[in-house]
Amino acid sequence: MTSHQRMQWQTSLELRLRRVHGDSFQEFFADVMERLHGTDFLPARAMGSLGDKGCDGYLRGSGQVFQCYGKRHDTPLNTTTVVNKIKDDYATAASKLPAIMKEWHFVHNLFDGIPVDVIELIEALGRQHSDHRFGLIGPASFSDRVLGLPENDLVFLLGPVASSEESMNMRVEEVATLMAGVIKGMDETPFADARPNQPPVNKLELNRIEGHWRRILIGAGGNASVVASYVDQHPDPELGKRVAKVFSRRYAELDTENLPPYAILTTLYEDITGIGSVPPERQVAAQALLAYLFEACDIFKDDPSKAAA
Repeated sequence: MTSHQRMQWQTSLELRLRRVHGDSFQEFFADVMERLHGTDFLPARAMGSLGDKGCDGYLRGSGQVFQCYGKRHDTPLNTTTVVNKIKDDYATAASKLPAIMKEWHFVHNLFDGIPVDVIELIEALGRQHSDHRFGLIGPASFSDRVLGLPENDLVFLLGPVASSEESMNMRVEEVATLMAGVIKGMDETPFADARPNQPPVNKLELNRIEGHWRRILIGAGGNASVVASYVDQHPDPELGKRVAKVFSRRYAELDTENLPPYAILTTLYEDITGIGSVPPERQVAAQALLAYLFEACDIFKDDPSKAAA
C-alpha cells in the first residue's frame, strides 16, 4: 500500500464509520474482526428472549467480549445513555458469560471524543473488577486495525481507491459530471464572484485542518488548477458562481452546527460523491473540486486581514 492509497482508504473509512450506526455498525465491526482474526472471532447476535448476553462479538484466543455502540453522526450524544449502556452491558456479560470472558471492550464510532464520564467509568470498572481487563475501541483503533489489513481485504471492506497515477491523470469529464450534479435544478441567480487569484497561505492553519484531509487538500492542489481552467473556459460563464453558491451555503450550514473541520470536509465530500461505493476516478475528481473550492475561498474562513484588504 502506498502512502497515497493509505490516505484515500483513511478517508473511505471515516466516511463509512460516520454512515453506519446501530446494527450496521455492529456488522461492520464484525466484518473487520473476521478479516483480522478469521474463525477466532465469533460475531454474536441476540436470540429472542435470551438476548445477546451483553456480547456483540467474542475473540476466543484472548477471551475478549465486545459490545458495540454505533451513534448516528447527526444526532446529539447523550452521555447518561452511554454510561448506563456500559454499566448494563458489562453487568450482563459478567453474569451471563463468567466462564469465557477475560476482557470487556466497548466499541464506538464517536469521532469527536468520548465523554470524560465514560473514561471515569471504564477506569472505575477496572478497579472494581480486577479479574477482567477493560478497553475502548474508537475510530483511531478502528483505523489501526483496518489499515493494517492486506489490500484485498481493504477493497472488500471499503472499496477501491485511486492510485497516485490516477490522481495525477484526473479526467476532467468526471469534474464536469460532478459540477452538473451540484447545480442541477438550481434556478437562482448566482452572487457576484469575489475569488482571489491565490489561496491564503495560512488558510489550513486558520481553519485548523490537520491529518489526512490536510494532506488531501494539498495533494489535490494540482488538480484544483485543472478544475479552475475548466470553469474559466466553460461556455456557461456563470458555472463557477453557481457551484460556489451551493457550497458556500452548505459550508455555512455545517459551520453553524459547530462541526470540526474534518467532519465538515467529510460531509462536503459525501455531498459531492453521494453515498455508497465511489469509483477511483470520481474520488480524484471530488477531491479536486473540494481543493478548488477551498483555494477559491468558497468554503472555510479566510484570513480576516486579507478579507479586509
